[in-house]
Amino acid sequence: MRKTIQFLESYDVPVAKFAIYSLIYQYAMNNIINLKEECEKCGGKCCKSGLPVPVYDFDYEEMTKHIRLKLEKKNSIYLIPRPCKYQKGWTCSINSFKPYACLSYPFATEDEQIEVIKNYNGKGVPDFNVPDFCTAGKKVKALMDSLIKNLRKEKGREPKPEEVLIALLNDKRR
Repeated sequence: MRKTIQFLESYDVPVAKFAIYSLIYQYAMNNIINLKEECEKCGGKCCKSGLPVPVYDFDYEEMTKHIRLKLEKKNSIYLIPRPCKYQKGWTCSINSFKPYACLSYPFATEDEQIEVIKNYNGKGVPDFNVPDFCTAGKKVKALMDSLIKNLRKEKGREPKPEEVLIALLNDKRR
């Protein structure tokens, strides 16, 4: 993760900085909270509505190792329409090889973050948008907001991405 942050920091443009923070939030979403418990609470609403889920070539290759796929392709990206046919109740039947767009929800998805991306100037931590129904995303946002607030107070400035990651990894409240 640190190498990825360093690589993206070499591009001094707002979208690269957005991507860095997005990855840190995604890490928290998939590794820090009990995602299964949170998704069960909301019933997997993100799988039921919204724009079609993009399936990039690397996703497609991995998915075809496990299941037969018949997906629509728009431009160079395959799409899974919503409601997702792989959702069974509130669970994902392809969870172990789900597409990156699902893994990164809601912190990197264009339908949730398009306005944040448009308005982000590369200064500080983006104020990610989390849908009201997404209890997992809200829990991650609250955790990250608290960590970042503490870092701002401690450092007297905006924290650097690697400082945010280290604070997340060292957080004792979990």
